[in-house]
Amino acid sequence: MTPPARTRVRPLSGSSEETRIPALLGAMRVILHVTVAGLLVIGLVRSLIPSVRAGEHDLVWQIVSLAAVFALIYLAGTVVEKRRSDRSPLGDRSDPAGGRAGAQAGGQSALRAEGQIVVRAQLAWLTAVTLTWLGLMAVHVDFAWLAFPLFFLHLHVVGPRSVPMAIALVVLLTVTVILGFWWHEGRLGIGAVVGPVIGAVVAVAMSAAYSLFYAEARTQRRIAAELQATRDHLARSERHAGALRERERWAQDLHDTLAQGLASVVLLSRAAQEQHPAEPLAGQLQQIERSAVDNLAQARALVEQRGPGAGLTAELVAACRTTQDTARSAGSDLAVEFHGPDAGRGGEVGEVGEAGDPPMGAEAATAVLRVTQSALANVLQHARASRCVVTFAVHRDEVTLDVFDDGAGRGDRPEGFGITTMRQRANTAAGTLTVEDAFEPRSGGGATGTVVALSVPRWGGRA
Repeated sequence: MTPPARTRVRPLSGSSEETRIPALLGAMRVILHVTVAGLLVIGLVRSLIPSVRAGEHDLVWQIVSLAAVFALIYLAGTVVEKRRSDRSPLGDRSDPAGGRAGAQAGGQSALRAEGQIVVRAQLAWLTAVTLTWLGLMAVHVDFAWLAFPLFFLHLHVVGPRSVPMAIALVVLLTVTVILGFWWHEGRLGIGAVVGPVIGAVVAVAMSAAYSLFYAEARTQRRIAAELQATRDHLARSERHAGALRERERWAQDLHDTLAQGLASVVLLSRAAQEQHPAEPLAGQLQQIERSAVDNLAQARALVEQRGPGAGLTAELVAACRTTQDTARSAGSDLAVEFHGPDAGRGGEVGEVGEAGDPPMGAEAATAVLRVTQSALANVLQHARASRCVVTFAVHRDEVTLDVFDDGAGRGDRPEGFGITTMRQRANTAAGTLTVEDAFEPRSGGGATGTVVALSVPRWGGRA
């Protein structure tokens, strides 16, 4: 049964609200319990009145005691059943003995949990109820009619394990009732034979209907769970598609604006150098061209959704070299050193080995590159430093990056947009970022320097 397209499917834990079958099953259990109570009261009244009139006080106490024991044992089973039924998201087929273990919410594991039966506890309870009933029937024949609800108990406790055994027990109870009538009354009337037989047949038929209803309820709940999972998957797919569309839009805007502007800067700087090749301005124009070319390449990589790939170390070295050249062109004596895999001897930013980068996840490589670029930009623009050291290391389970400068330091200033962005990139890659002063502040208010430290899992996720 497939729910209509407009049906609002709630999570699995709310499936009892999506179908009336669990309510029907619960009503059937309540009717069974009420039937037991009613037949027990009728048997008490019909057996106690003649015994009291005859002054058979020992028999009265015997009947009352057996009836009280029967009621207590049966009540204990119904209490256990109610608790398990309340825990079950289906209002599941807990038989009157306390039945099936309450299903735990969630998918196929819940359906498997419903199929588990606490056989040892159920059989002990059913045996105690049956023996107490035999004692009552031995005292007075009117307790024989309690066999009708007992048919259901045997079918629901034994039936899930062995239907033939359950039917055999029902037949045995039916024969026991008939023999009880014969033993108490000395003869067998039509009612004493037909009544128990019809009751047994009705019990078997109603138990089969109960099982069909319960199977239908489980099917409906499974369908609801699958539909909910499908809708969740579709929602995630739609969110992912929306993110891709937004990324595509940003890529187009980046290509049509920033990338084109950088290309224009490159062309203009080259034209200026060709017109005035010997003037001092030419050196600065060359640096402008190099910076524009580097940034144009990065903008195109973003448009094409390319990460740093296998050239991470080379890109880190290039970022350090560009930062140093830009600072020198602007009149600063900033020296930038790089230490890392295949970085060349002595930390010189102009040399890179040929062995290649150690393998790592794309998310970690992107985070390292972007944080390096942002930290170097802060050094260039704000630190007023004379020395900057970038240290990149690849460990077994994580990748670390440290960017140190001997500049003015941060002090008590609040974090700006650049640091906030670096921290967000670290969080996205499941890593951590710390930014702190490198030295203790001097009494005269001298420079303290800054250290930016990044640590991210090498292959993504928490290491």
